[in-house]
Amino acid sequence: MEKWYETEIGQGILKAKYYHPDEKTPQEFMDRVVSIFSHDVKTKMRKYIEDAAVCPAGRTLYAAGSKGKFKGSLSNCYILPSPEDNIESIFKTNEEIAKIFSYGGGIGVNISGLRPKDSKVTNVARTSTGSVSFLKIFDSTGEVISQNGRRGAMLVGLNCDHPDIYEFLHMKQHNEKLASMNISILFSDAFMDAVVNDKEFTLSFDVEATGEKIRRTIRASEFFDEYCRTQWDWGDPGALFIDRLNDYTLLSGYDDYRIEITNPCGEFGGNAYNSCNLMSINLYQFIADKFGDAPHLDEASFDEAVHTAVRALDEVLDYGYDTQPLEENRKCIDDWRSVGLGIMGLADALVAMKMRYGDDDANEWVASVMRHLLIEAARASAELAGEKGTFGRYDWEKTKKSPIISLIKGEAPDVYALIEKNGLRNGTLISIAPTGTISLLMGTFTGGCEPIYQISYERTTHKMETQGKSFRVYAHAVRDLLDYHHLGDLTNDEIKRRFPFVIESHDVPYAHRVKLQAAMQKYVDNSISSTVNLRSDATPDDIRAIYVEAWRSHCKGITVFRDGCKRGNILGVKHDDKAIEYDTVQPRHRDDIERVNGCTLVRHTSCVDKMYITINKTPDGQIFEVFTNASGGCASNIATITRLTSLALRSGIRVKEIIKQLATAKCSACQALIRDGRRDISLSCGNAIASALAEVYNETKEDEGEKYHDEVEASVNRECPECHHKSLKPEGNCVTCMWCGWSKCS
Repeated sequence: MEKWYETEIGQGILKAKYYHPDEKTPQEFMDRVVSIFSHDVKTKMRKYIEDAAVCPAGRTLYAAGSKGKFKGSLSNCYILPSPEDNIESIFKTNEEIAKIFSYGGGIGVNISGLRPKDSKVTNVARTSTGSVSFLKIFDSTGEVISQNGRRGAMLVGLNCDHPDIYEFLHMKQHNEKLASMNISILFSDAFMDAVVNDKEFTLSFDVEATGEKIRRTIRASEFFDEYCRTQWDWGDPGALFIDRLNDYTLLSGYDDYRIEITNPCGEFGGNAYNSCNLMSINLYQFIADKFGDAPHLDEASFDEAVHTAVRALDEVLDYGYDTQPLEENRKCIDDWRSVGLGIMGLADALVAMKMRYGDDDANEWVASVMRHLLIEAARASAELAGEKGTFGRYDWEKTKKSPIISLIKGEAPDVYALIEKNGLRNGTLISIAPTGTISLLMGTFTGGCEPIYQISYERTTHKMETQGKSFRVYAHAVRDLLDYHHLGDLTNDEIKRRFPFVIESHDVPYAHRVKLQAAMQKYVDNSISSTVNLRSDATPDDIRAIYVEAWRSHCKGITVFRDGCKRGNILGVKHDDKAIEYDTVQPRHRDDIERVNGCTLVRHTSCVDKMYITINKTPDGQIFEVFTNASGGCASNIATITRLTSLALRSGIRVKEIIKQLATAKCSACQALIRDGRRDISLSCGNAIASALAEVYNETKEDEGEKYHDEVEASVNRECPECHHKSLKPEGNCVTCMWCGWSKCS
């Protein structure tokens, strides 16, 4: 079977993202990555990576073996302390953002320590511009300090009790310059209780420099409704539940360990200057008897992988110690030695287990796997502590106060006793990252805990011998499932009918998404990156229900992506779209154009034997107007469609959007003829005009990605800023390109 590094996708990602200048082969790449490990770990990790069973995070893949070549951090993302309420601290934070970005890391920062808008100041300004205004500085730094041609990932959070909370909520709409910055509101239990019980909530801030005490009372439910409407429209801000982030960790008993924010993707909440050092186990590779009579987790092999991964992560900390951007980052390693072991390929594993994502039996099985992951990771860390010592701030009396430790005591007394005896090597252990790029690299296609985004999609080959030919790419488990049953290519609908346990993300009820995440969270000491993908017809009330249920279910955070929302910001794509001003567009007049170039195409429908469709273009190649001459049918209806199409074209509406609207209508009489074998019949008169428009439009476009493709337009989201294919999918509070592997969070 073809290895991941032999595929066109795998080779493309390696060349674009992970190869060093002197590397030419996957073997050289893998040898470099594992060169940082001790002998036993090195041997096992080499095999795991080659088999796509265990994979370090993207920054580790790139920066491993970089010493003497360039400065690069092996940590994906960093937590910065909330800047204090003065100019010196704000610009110190900005300097630290620049330094971290220059080393390849992303950042999370909470700005709740900055005074609200219109509060008193002691300088010539008289009043403050507010906490949100300073984000322009951070955003500009992200734009200037690029990482291999793209901006660094940034998450900015604000506490729900800050008086600037409304301005923060609306910042995306009011300031497009901050469009690539992810934002999250940190909701407390007190606030959410006020939401569900429709109570008042007090926003407060004490300005230490002036003695001003700012208080403002709002109805929490009204704010939350507006939050959900904004989320529906923009896909931002996300939600973090700050009390759960702090109360349910291995370090909950440490008063000097306080989580203020997570990294941009949401899987790692840490104290100031901590960083996420990540690795993921491909769960699919550890399922025995896939699709058979008794599929199950191979626990012995899984346990060995967990122990190896924990040791490898701990050694990543040692190797990357010198290449940390800031001295405070090194001190954090000394104090806490945080790591984040997670999983990928969960959706593939459920297909192998013949379980439907989100169903109760699937959730129970996933919970059992996560229990195993946590307990064995804790055992491995305790064994390491016996060999190498504990993390610097370790204190058993504080550690045993953790609800995670209490959970381990109840479910694995032998591991609890080992921790009591040896301590722990690492202050954090489990984080479920989105793994967008590395799961695509490893051929899994299902990142983190996300469901299958698409069962299959069309891809065009770039290989010289078959260049330009399209082929269908299936989710890994789905391809194996078809092969297991000796089936060739099937459509997505055929696969769903034949195998009801195969399900795509948009078909998973959102309540099931929350239940699965909650089942996992019980055994995750850190956090889970999770995005609920909703269809375009979802409502703000649906989004409200998701967030309330996630809070009630003790999730630490969650985000929602509604298909069709204005979330171009997190995709890193710049749009020239302007706000729509209704009843203001003046169409271009025919008299303004001295000459048009046209062509006439013929189409057929059930009632029109021959429909002659003339499409005119301006001298610069823009489609300008449409005329029809039909032999039969309702002449007035066809003329109306034609006149409205021309009006839309002259008003500057994008041709692709016009085509999509016209192509939607289906005539039952036309469909009957098609079923009888007529292959020259359009689906309707409107569809016939759309077909002719698409043919002429595509002739004007040299780039394949700019052309109109009905199936592609219906199944993908936005254009990737790196490869420019329209193949981005939201995944785990992040975005990944299914074509080239670009990820906003890697």
